[in-house]
Amino acid sequence: MMSLINLNRRSLIKLGFLILILAAIVFIGIKTGPWIYENVKNPESIRKYLAGFGSYGFLVYILIQAIQVVIVIIPGDIVVFCAGFIYGIPLGFILSYIGLMFGSVIVFYISRFFGYEIVSRLIAEEKIKKISKVLNSSKGTVGLFIICCIPFIPKDIMMYVAGLTPVKASRIFFAYGLSRIPTTLIWVSIGANAYEKNVLGLVITAAVLLLLIIVVFILGRNYRRI
Repeated sequence: MMSLINLNRRSLIKLGFLILILAAIVFIGIKTGPWIYENVKNPESIRKYLAGFGSYGFLVYILIQAIQVVIVIIPGDIVVFCAGFIYGIPLGFILSYIGLMFGSVIVFYISRFFGYEIVSRLIAEEKIKKISKVLNSSKGTVGLFIICCIPFIPKDIMMYVAGLTPVKASRIFFAYGLSRIPTTLIWVSIGANAYEKNVLGLVITAAVLLLLIIVVFILGRNYRRI
């Protein structure tokens, strides 16, 4: 509590703005979350909705994917699945990946700009240096990659947390961007195969997902020995 009291005026203003932004995100999530959740359960309705925007449908989908990242509450894999269902594998992957990265950049810099200064005043400088050394090392990059590759975990929240740490933006975006490729491609493939009712394709994609989980598990075990 004393640390909070000792925050300077600039930090307090940033804290106020951060609270307002988080409140706005919660409000947007309450307003748009149910609509997104209800419609992504029926990809065909999303297809019709996007078709109504004509050539701008691509941009609308990217925006929906980015909003999902920002408001967090909607499982990202469902929205990625819709990309494959609606656009197929090549285009669906590209659009979904752009939306994911765009949303992640927004989330990271919101957290970094408004939150890091406050955190740095609440945590001892020596501890921050230790955290920075680990996060910005090759071991830290491998660790971030492993976390981002694990299916079914809320990776979007991790970008909010990353913004509060002294990790370099280039390092987190490299690890995050690289790690999102396999999982995004897998869920887009599942969506595309579901639309085409390709049972063999679904089985192969599920096998690839299982293989990814095994590889990540092995990487995780070796990571602890580094």
